[in-house]
Amino acid sequence: MKRVIINEENLDITKIDDTVIRVKALLINEKEELLVVHNNYTYQFPGGHWREHESLEETLKREIKEETGITVTIDSGPFMVIEEYYDDYLKIGRSRCNKMYYYIVHSNAGPKIEEMNLSDLERKTDFHLFYIPMKDMEQFLKESIENNSIEKIIGEEMLAVMQEYKEKMMGGK
Repeated sequence: MKRVIINEENLDITKIDDTVIRVKALLINEKEELLVVHNNYTYQFPGGHWREHESLEETLKREIKEETGITVTIDSGPFMVIEEYYDDYLKIGRSRCNKMYYYIVHSNAGPKIEEMNLSDLERKTDFHLFYIPMKDMEQFLKESIENNSIEKIIGEEMLAVMQEYKEKMMGGK
């Protein structure tokens, strides 16, 4: 598993106040398309917050079911983790580590709106799902960053994940 550490403020990572763990999936169908979430005016891969009583895989299954209505099987562990360290995160006087674990999940099942269980925020915003051909994803993200239709940090993280997927899982093709 590739591990990327972003610690621009050179924090002592042994003295972090809070750690938030999330899981995300590159949810790929047999047409080699990725399922993408558009929510709160940005794009993301399906996934969400880990709960203490769950394994990372249980969290990923739950989050995919909640956001897409799709029941998935997780065949392997994460292929990448990105750890970001912040001092005075959100200006509340606490340091934070955000850990994002990325998985590859294959499913030909399409979204099932009737089985989704969105959060209040997701229901109140512009939440929707759509597929993008794998071959077009990097260009889509680059254009989204350029025209500000995706938050720059999220877009760059998604690009890094796509690059790692391309290099490790597809032999760099």
